[in-house]
Amino acid sequence: MTDRVLIVDDEPIIRKGLKGFIDWELHGLQLAGDCANGVEALEVIRTQPIDILITDIKMPLMDGLQLTQKALQINPDMKVVLISSYNEFDYVREGMKYGAVDYLLKPSLEADELIMVLSRCKEMLHKQRQQIVERQKFSEQVHTLERKKLEQEIIRRLVSEQANMKFIDIFGEQTGAFVCAFGVLDGLEVWQELYGRLHISIIYEEIQACFYSQFPKGSAPILAGEGIFMIFPQEGDTERILEQLKSRIESDLRVRITLGYCVEQAHEWLERGLKKSREASGRRFYEGAGKSFEWQDSNPYDFESSPESIQLHRILDMIREVRDTATVLERFVSRWKKSKISPDRVKNEAYELLSALAYSFGDAKLLADSRDRILHSETLDGLIEMINGLVDEMKHPSLLVSTDRGQGGQLINNAIDYIKTRFTEELTLQEVADYIHVSKSYFSNLFKKHTGHNFIDYVIDLRLHEAKRLLLMKEYKIYEVAEKSGFNDVKYFSRLFKKMTQMTPVEYRDKHDRKV
Repeated sequence: MTDRVLIVDDEPIIRKGLKGFIDWELHGLQLAGDCANGVEALEVIRTQPIDILITDIKMPLMDGLQLTQKALQINPDMKVVLISSYNEFDYVREGMKYGAVDYLLKPSLEADELIMVLSRCKEMLHKQRQQIVERQKFSEQVHTLERKKLEQEIIRRLVSEQANMKFIDIFGEQTGAFVCAFGVLDGLEVWQELYGRLHISIIYEEIQACFYSQFPKGSAPILAGEGIFMIFPQEGDTERILEQLKSRIESDLRVRITLGYCVEQAHEWLERGLKKSREASGRRFYEGAGKSFEWQDSNPYDFESSPESIQLHRILDMIREVRDTATVLERFVSRWKKSKISPDRVKNEAYELLSALAYSFGDAKLLADSRDRILHSETLDGLIEMINGLVDEMKHPSLLVSTDRGQGGQLINNAIDYIKTRFTEELTLQEVADYIHVSKSYFSNLFKKHTGHNFIDYVIDLRLHEAKRLLLMKEYKIYEVAEKSGFNDVKYFSRLFKKMTQMTPVEYRDKHDRKV
């Protein structure tokens, strides 16, 4: 950092001489200007950042001692160097008492002497700034730990049977109202397929960090498997503030998020805020992902008067009667789009429909994993697309291989051999499924059945083992280890590595280095 220097002396020739005495830029300094007296200098100090003040002691209007005292009141961190034509030790002693760093005689002043004093000033300034940064960092860490402790308490009480708590009980009398926002990541299935479940928790932690940086007050507990519940005092335009948060999250993290929100008074129940904001976020099922939804008093979906769910036996009768899968699917899609049916009921009907179709096709292998996927469908359009894909796979049984004939184990062995030769490259579930000539859904189920792991979690485990091997070799920098082990993003690699090992890559390397 370049420190700014102000020279003050009533003699023009002295000011000119000091300005040309040394190469200021070479020594990391910048001349902010020069003044003829203390009054003029004080005005500069009030209006500009000055780090080092070089001032004569005896000057008209305001002498150097008065200037030192007043300047340090404005900026206590400023370093003052006194200069004089005489050995005025009484003045020097007084100046040191006010806070001057050193004293130089003009007649005998050498460039090296001035450079040495200025270097000491720079070092003192650097140490002060470093201390400020460390104090701020420590304060932020303490504040973050306090927030996380409060969030754990909120989560504990939300999941307990005696969860009743009011905003005022948690946050005190901070404001008259609180904003509750429930955030859910969009495209979760794709994220999990590409990066694994652990990556999702990392993203939510980064969303939490974005919340912390924007809101000095409030909490953002992460509800595992659901989303993030953000609570902060209402101040200003809620819609605009949430849009700023949403834009920042999506820009910084390169994800898309849906928010549901409501405003609750301080004496209301926290659970009520969670319920309302979560319900509001659920509107994305019909209205689309990536939006912000405010909770409405009158639910836009009249679930109470919606038609009853269609049972499995009725679906089977429909299939036998129509004998055309496409027509049956169209009837259900039309019903879901026109009727005010709750998302949960739509998903249950979708599973019943798939069960009936699997029964009619005589093969229910795809149902093993489909229920979880259906229940976690984010939008109606996404659910319909999923069903069409699953039905298409049912229509083409050649894409599936029967494990009853003992071929499943060999298929997975072939897949694992392929994975072990390609895991440091970009590798997808679809690519490996194509390699062993089965559908993606079937391979996903078969792989988990035979290995006990999800495909991407298995790949990540291989990559982490390779990263550990490369770290112990000590030939590569951390970003090179990340790249060579299959992680293109070194920041993501470091966070994932720490989550899995409780150590950073550097700490892991140092720990094993000491053992050797």
